[in-house]
Amino acid sequence: MKVPLSWLREYIDVKLSPQELAHRLTMAGAEVSHIQKSGNDTILELDLTTNRGDCASILGVAREVSALINRPLKLPKINEEDKKKKGIIKVEIKDRKGCPRYTGRVIKNVRVKPSPLWLKERLKSMGIKPINNVVDITNYLLFETGQPLHAFDLDKIKEKKIVVRRAKERERITTLDGRKRILDKSILIIADDKRPIALAGIMGGENTQVTKKTKNILLESAYFDPIVVRKGAKKINLFTESSYRFERDVDPEGVLTASRRARDLILELAGGEEIAFVDRNFLPRKPKRITLRRERVNALLGTRLSWKQIKGILKRLGFKVKGKLVEVPSYRREITREIDLIEEIARIYGYHKIPSLLPEGEIASHPQELLETLVPRIREILVACGLREVINYGFISLDEGKRMGEIIKLTNPLTERQNVMRPSLIPGLLKNLIHNLNQGNSIVKVFELGRVFAPGKEQMALGALLSGEGDIYDLKGILEALCEELTIASPRFDSASLPFLLSGRGGEVLIAHRKVGLLGEMNLKVLSCFGIERRAFVFELDLEEFLLMRREKRFRKLPKYPAIVRDIALSLPEKITSEEIVQTIYSLGGELVEKVEFFDLYRGTQIPSGHKGLAYSISYRAKNRTLKDEEIKKLHQRISLGLEKRLEARIRK
Repeated sequence: MKVPLSWLREYIDVKLSPQELAHRLTMAGAEVSHIQKSGNDTILELDLTTNRGDCASILGVAREVSALINRPLKLPKINEEDKKKKGIIKVEIKDRKGCPRYTGRVIKNVRVKPSPLWLKERLKSMGIKPINNVVDITNYLLFETGQPLHAFDLDKIKEKKIVVRRAKERERITTLDGRKRILDKSILIIADDKRPIALAGIMGGENTQVTKKTKNILLESAYFDPIVVRKGAKKINLFTESSYRFERDVDPEGVLTASRRARDLILELAGGEEIAFVDRNFLPRKPKRITLRRERVNALLGTRLSWKQIKGILKRLGFKVKGKLVEVPSYRREITREIDLIEEIARIYGYHKIPSLLPEGEIASHPQELLETLVPRIREILVACGLREVINYGFISLDEGKRMGEIIKLTNPLTERQNVMRPSLIPGLLKNLIHNLNQGNSIVKVFELGRVFAPGKEQMALGALLSGEGDIYDLKGILEALCEELTIASPRFDSASLPFLLSGRGGEVLIAHRKVGLLGEMNLKVLSCFGIERRAFVFELDLEEFLLMRREKRFRKLPKYPAIVRDIALSLPEKITSEEIVQTIYSLGGELVEKVEFFDLYRGTQIPSGHKGLAYSISYRAKNRTLKDEEIKKLHQRISLGLEKRLEARIRK
């Protein structure tokens, strides 16, 4: 991709030297391989990766430079009105996959003549031979916007009809380079009512080319599927500036913008009048939105960027930011995940500004390093808690997967029982339970470390299951032990309605107010679908999120004054969670409550229906004095009364 600096400066006020600008672009991922003098101008030559089709234009590079130097982008003024008169031109799309959007604009009474000098010079700087004003404008717009366009002589189109379809076997066309080409069904073409008139996204046909005799034109601007164009170009061994851009995925919304911009230039340089416009659009219009967290950005990059800095970088790149939601512009369709946004922030902020720090102790600075470092330790902890590790396939059946969230279907599954990528580890753990029960093992305590998949997302997960011995509190205890050993803050459990967990007996796992997983008792209906007729308790964690919650291990002095321990037994409604009780005790007791530990669950004749009995041990301690029995008695009584008032609790004797 060639970038003349004189052209670039029309859209961005850049005062850097060519060498400094080349360095800045290269360090941001758009490598400048060559700097060339051309008369009074300087041309930068960029080697673009296949995922950066948005930079295959002067405006795309200008947008990058705008973000790097924090200067405003000056876009050309465009008339946004379209004359949508019907009946003059008909457009039929027979292959919507190959061409999900096609626009045609009719301009009559144009005067085809040589282009003005400035336009000729621009095209020559890009290595293109000027032809005439209409054709030159379409080529100019290709380089300016990255959107290929094509102008047909309208009077040479049979029945004034455009058909986008696959070629017939042995169908023929003579392309603009004068070569006769034999086509097959794999090639997408633009045809009129009788014959092919262009190879879609590659090159136009000789039979409808614009010449000095042309009076009326059809201006085409379309979106063609990158794979279809690539295969077609390879089949006939014809690679053009147009196919280069379509293969790298042009901007679907830029189709209309480029058409309007070309129309404006044609009316200015060739005269004429726009009389009709057709837009056949089958592309989804819903923009992609991604949640972005400042703490995640800084955790991965090792920076201390403010939300204002992050927002500023993304806005300069054309992203829209509202709260924590980032709307991805249509020209950056390769951005699908939070980590992609973080990469954008890193390259514009500057990799050289990111501090190089050695990790302290065992704490790794990158999620992958965290996994590699800590997965063996996680195994040790869970085995010490009495669990056995299992390994399952990454594929499950559609019936099993649809209960667990969004799924990815396999095109060529191994079997019908393995036709989707697993969105969760839980179906596999339930199969392990079934297998153990069939083998006569009534007590099952297992865990699995493995990858799970959702549309546009892949992550490492940790799942565990208990059945036959232990309950939800034992499972919580295992999770808390895991947190303690890994120096992660104690988890909180928030009630949430999940279709595969029993209502009121499960919910989300939160650490520092961030969701890291789920925990609860399996829904009996779901267990029944798996052929299981006993209770089962599960948790599943997003392992990367979970491990990012690690803190540096800190030591404190042994307490100077003794603790006083008091127990409290409660009867409460089933809907009240243990987490609510613990947090209420801490808030009522203030700084004198050092620790609250659950130690008993009771359901029986002495407990009313719809209630449960829970017992806790409360440790009281002051930092600067020895507590007195009378003081503790009053505080303990205040906590008891507060629990009765806030949580409908009854103190059990």
